[in-house]
Parts: sequence; C-alpha cells; structure tokens
Amino acid sequence: MSAVANLSAGAVEPTVKPLAAACYDNNLVNSQGMFLGDQPLRFALPLLLVQVSVILVLSAAAHVVLRRLGQSRFVTHMLVGVFLGPTVLGRSESFRGVLFSERGTYILESVSLVALILFLFSMGVKTDLSLLRRPSGRAVAVGITGALVPLAVTLPVFHALQPSLPEDLRGSSLVTELAVRLSLSSFPVIADALSDLDLLNTDLGRIALTASLITDVTSWFLRACSAAVFLVSEAKSPAFTAQILASFVAFVLFVGFVARPAGRYIAYKRTPAGSLLSEGSFVVVVIAALLSALVTDAIGFKYMIGPMMLGLALPGGMPIGATMTERLDSFFIALFLPVYMALSGYRTDLSKPEASTEKWCALELFVALCVSGKLVGCVAAGLFFAMPFRDAAVLALMLNIRGIVEVAAINNWGDTMKATAEHYSTLTLSMVLITAVSTPLIKLLYDPSGQFVKAKRRTLEDARPSADLRVLTCLYSEDHAAPLIDLLEASGASRDSPVSLIVLHLTELVGRAASVLKPHRKSSSGGGNPTPSDRIVNAFRYLEQQQASPGAITVSPYVAQAPYSSMHHDVCSLAHSRKANLILLPFHKSSDGARSTANNAIRSINRAVLQYAPCSVAILVDHGLAAGSACATSANSLLQRVALYFLGGPDDREALAYAARMPEAGGVSLTVVRFKLRNWVGMGGRDEVRDEEVLHDFWTRHRDNERVVYVEKTVEDAEGTASVVRSMSEKFDLLIVGRRGGDDDLEGSAALTSGLSDWSEFPELGVLGDMLSSAEFASKVSILVIQQQPSRSAAAAGRASSIND
Repeated sequence: MSAVANLSAGAVEPTVKPLAAACYDNNLVNSQGMFLGDQPLRFALPLLLVQVSVILVLSAAAHVVLRRLGQSRFVTHMLVGVFLGPTVLGRSESFRGVLFSERGTYILESVSLVALILFLFSMGVKTDLSLLRRPSGRAVAVGITGALVPLAVTLPVFHALQPSLPEDLRGSSLVTELAVRLSLSSFPVIADALSDLDLLNTDLGRIALTASLITDVTSWFLRACSAAVFLVSEAKSPAFTAQILASFVAFVLFVGFVARPAGRYIAYKRTPAGSLLSEGSFVVVVIAALLSALVTDAIGFKYMIGPMMLGLALPGGMPIGATMTERLDSFFIALFLPVYMALSGYRTDLSKPEASTEKWCALELFVALCVSGKLVGCVAAGLFFAMPFRDAAVLALMLNIRGIVEVAAINNWGDTMKATAEHYSTLTLSMVLITAVSTPLIKLLYDPSGQFVKAKRRTLEDARPSADLRVLTCLYSEDHAAPLIDLLEASGASRDSPVSLIVLHLTELVGRAASVLKPHRKSSSGGGNPTPSDRIVNAFRYLEQQQASPGAITVSPYVAQAPYSSMHHDVCSLAHSRKANLILLPFHKSSDGARSTANNAIRSINRAVLQYAPCSVAILVDHGLAAGSACATSANSLLQRVALYFLGGPDDREALAYAARMPEAGGVSLTVVRFKLRNWVGMGGRDEVRDEEVLHDFWTRHRDNERVVYVEKTVEDAEGTASVVRSMSEKFDLLIVGRRGGDDDLEGSAALTSGLSDWSEFPELGVLGDMLSSAEFASKVSILVIQQQPSRSAAAAGRASSIND
C-alpha cells in the first residue's frame, strides 16, 4: 500500500493502518476443529465469521437503545467500532490479538470494500437524475449557496493561519480537501438519512434531496476532472498523458453508449413488466459494477467513480433498482456495509494521552467553520425565498448530515497519508458528532404533518349544495378502481353541480432513492405496454367521457411513489394544494367472495390520513359493489339504493351533505334513517341544534323528490340501534355512516351506540362502520364511512388517540 511506500521514504507520523505486512501461512484458511488441536481463530474463515457476528450483534443491540434517542444506524455502527477499538476494548492486547489482528482486519476490510462498491452502484441506480431537469429555484439556491459559503469562509482562514498551524497541516492539502468535502452534501447519505426519518416525501425532504443531488453530481464530475489533471501532471511523457486521457474517455464512452443501452435492453426487453431481473441478468449487472470499479482503479482513478457512473447510467425503479434493493441491499450490503463503518470506528483511537491539543483544535476549527458556513449559507438561501426560519434551519441540518461517503473520503486520506492517525480519529469523531446532533434536532424541530393540522378545514357541510365537489381519490392497486368509479358515478355529478376528481395512484417506493409526486404522464418505456397507472387513469378518463353533461366530471391524475410509512404526507399535501373537500380511500381489506385479504400497510396509511388530513375523509368498504364493472352509467349503475344512518354529530352531518348529492343524478334512491333515543330530552347543545337545522334543510330541499325517503326510528338503547340496522341493511346497495356516530360529547348519540365498540376491530371505521363491516353484515352491502375533520389541533389530537386505540 501507499503507506508502506511512505514509510520507506522516512515518514514518521503514525498512520491509520498498520504499516507492516501481515505474514501468515496461506494454508491457514479452514480449521479442522479444536478437538484435533487447532485454534479456530487462527484461521481466516472462522475469524471472519466471528468478527462479522460480533459487529452485527453489537450493532443491533446498540441500535435498540440509540434509535430511541433519534440516532441513525451510521452513528450506531461507528460507535460500535470505537467501542471495539483501542479506545475501549481494544486497549487489551490479547483482545486485539485474538479478534482483530492485522491479517484478520485486512480480510475483513477487503470484503467490506466490496460492499461499499456495490452500495455506491446501487445508490447510483436508484438516483433519479430527472430531479435535475427542472429543479426549483429554492433547491438550486440552497445547494449552491450551501456549498460556496463554507468554502468562502474556510479557505481564506486556512491561508491566513497557515504559517501558525502545526507542521502536518501547514504543508498538507488535507484542510483544502476537507473543506471541499464538507461543503458538499452527499446524495446517498441524505437519501438514506431522510428515509430513516420518514421525511423523503416531505416538502423539505424533496428540496434537500434535489439540492444534494445538484452538488453531488457536480462534485463527481469535478472529482473525475481533478483526478485526470493530477495524473496528467504526474505523467512523464506526452504518450503517457494520452494513454491516461484515452483510457478515461473510453470508459465514459463505454458507459454511455454500451452499458446504458444494454441496461435498458435488459430492463425493458428481456424482463417482463412488473418482474425483477432474472438470475442471469442480475449476475451480469453485479459483475459489471465490480468491473467498473476495477477499471477506474486500474487506470489511476478512484474505485468509487466507476460504480457511481455506471449506476447513474442504468435505469432506476423497476426492474433494475428494485432488484438491487431486493437481492443486494437486503443481504450483502446490509451484512457487510456495517462492517465497513465499524472498521472505520475501530481505527479511531481516542486513548492516546500524548495527542496534541494544538493539532486537535486546529483541525476542529476548520470542521466547525465548514459546518457553520454551510448552515449559514443554507439558512440564508431559504430566507431569501421566504421560507420560515425554522424550516430553513431544518433544511440546513438535513444538508449537514454526514455518513459513509464522508467516512470513505477520510479513509482514503488515511490510505494516501494525507491524514495521520490523529487526524483520522479527529475527523471520524467529528462526522459522528455532526450526524448525532443533526438527526435528533431535525426530529425535534420539524413536524411535516403540522401544516395540515393548522390548515383551514374544508368540509362538505359548509359548502353550497351546487358547489364544485373536489374529491381526491386514492388507489393503491387496479382492483380499487372499479368500486371507487361506481361510487363516484353515483355521486350526483352534473354541469350545475360538477365533480373535480384528483386521482392519485399510490405505490411503494422501490428501486429509487427519491420519492415521486407528479402529474401522470403516459409511460414511454416498457415496450408500449401500459403500466398499472396508465390503466387506472384510462378507466377514470372513460368515466369522464361517458358523462351525459360535458364538464360534469373532470379528472386530474397524479402518481406518487413513497415509503408506506410516510405515504400519507403525499395524500395530505396534494389535498391541501388542490383544495380538496373530500379524500376518498379504499378499505385495507378486500374480498373476492371466497376469501378476504388485508394489507396492514394500507391500513396504517388510512389511519394517518384520518389523523392529519386538511379536509373530510371517507373510507369505502367494498363488498361486491362493482362486481367487475369498469365504469357504470346512470342507466346501469349498481348503486341504486343508498341508505344513510344518522345518529348526530359533525361526521353524520358531513355524511348527509355527501349523500344529499346522490339523488340529483336521477339514478339513485336515498333513504335517510334518523335514530332517536326514547325518552331523551335534548340538552340543547350546539351540535344538537345544528343537527336539527341540517335535517330540516335537507328535507325541505328534497321533500318533493320521490327518490328521497326520510325515516325516524326510536330505540331504547344501543341494542335497539343494532337491531334496526340489522333488519334494514340488506335492502340497500350502499350504507353511508359518519365515523363519530357515538362521540362522548353527544350524550344522546353516545347512548345510541353505547357498548357497541367494546369489541371493535377497526376503530378507524367508527362504531357503526365497524359493526357493518363485520362478518355478520358483510354480504353484498358496501359501506362508506365519512369523517369531518375538526377545526382545531386539540380536536385533532383527540381524534388521533381514538384512531390509534
């Protein structure tokens, strides 16, 4: 290694890695067992297995504790390495000699470097360069300003103080390279951190990803150019210079004009739509990634450049990106990348009492200047674009997160003797501290759902009966399209009472690093085969075209790809920006008549939307509503008999406001069943008065409509309510109920359902909705449960507790 060469040249500074070659018998690979006299840990394979196991077990145990403090896995792995290193356990010579001898760490590091290469390749594949086509002004300003300000602050200070700095920093390029590295934000690191924080698809998360991608792509390009300049400057002849440039240009041309078309051919021609790569294609792609690192390393460039360039050239998403996530990230990278970070922490030595305070303070000064300069630059750019100060500060913290890319750079400085062991320890500890402080602060300062809780509520109850009904219809799969379309067809759309549909197809983020929320565009890849999003949008376009009155229904399609854990951000954000009155969600359970299946991820999303939505929310429980129809018309609609059970309260009034639109279409008959408690004397509360006003207005408007029936049922208690519901429900095609039909603040309606929620299976459906969705009622009657969002955040907090019970 280069360290050995420097030793022969007379280097005296302590190095990061051992300088002496580890000599051992090449046959010491497999042990014959301790019962035959062998010591297993003297052999390469048993030692490797023990090292990996120790690191992974300690990392898993430590992360259980540290994640509760808001710490990332990067911090956990690095601290485990420090714990195993000479700072703590490694003080023992016998411990180091048995578990982490020089020959053992060389083998471990070689395997972990392969994991680093494949990680960079996988992140390159999952990087969406389309983010750079039309980046927002805020992202460009934050990215550029956040990179230039720390350089503008650090480099002049370095040149001014250079004569007084310690000798190992005075004549070294370490400070300059450190300033360049810390002025940038690594896209793989930011994407991984935001994914752990469930912030990928938030407003600030998208700005941070785009800003980091702008600086990262620029830095990779400049890094390649600087490496070329360095090699050319070291060339001994023009012919040697020509060979260097020709080799790199040939590699770039190969990636652009051979590897990229071959990758697209494998992805779109040889792989069926919706499938992962075949085993043979997967092996070819992985071999190409390893060879790209070999080629760039062989021609004198860093091994990290090749995998990143190749990854960026290949198409992300399905199937290549998804295959990398499924087969590579979840096993090999997840197994050995923590080892790489733990080894970096292992080489961090904080135990030496002779460490120079002057050297430590000098290096930390430049680290602090870089970090504070980046914070100031990002905040200033955010404030220039009228961002709230807190959001600008959070964005600056996001872009200051450090991780494996920075550690790889520090390791490279150690390998090339730019950083001594003391420098190495100082820098790695600094990276850990920066990230350890940033991630908890981001969690503390940024609540992406807060903007929806504070937003003005839009309800159907407060809207004019003939006003434009703006419905955000969410679908997780093609199977959800038919029942939702039939419901919307029966929703009373006309030219005088139009319905604006915002159709959102939600899919899990797989094979990409950045989330997506954008208007739908017909897919131009995949050999002309329509994607699931294309087919969903086509069905809703057909609904739009089949309306008797032009303009009765207008469709605006969107697609979103995000992790399930934060997918509700996209739903609420789109509802807020498009000023929707109602969010329409499919239930998480579906049935084909023979069996039912449940998707708990969808249930979690629905519950989060109920908690944070800026408008009313409805969940459709489909029990054979569509029966395979793609788009019903008013003449053959499967929804001809609809009943509304009205117990009282805001949710029931919201349900009545929606149901009142249905008879206007002429093809739906509506029965409103009002439940009253016998011998109940109302308390005259605001909700009770409002209930009477709404019912009176409804009946006044529809008393002459023969398709509208109003019925009052007087019951003794909750058992009477259940009996009436049980006897009447089979007469209808759809039942509409309010989710909060039994709120404690409405004593009358609470008594109507008291005790019915004791065995509640799905609290998100409310008391009646849960009862109607049970096996006793689940015949061919579908249920629509509607919730009116409260106008105050305190009410939202109460609603959240009831949803999560």
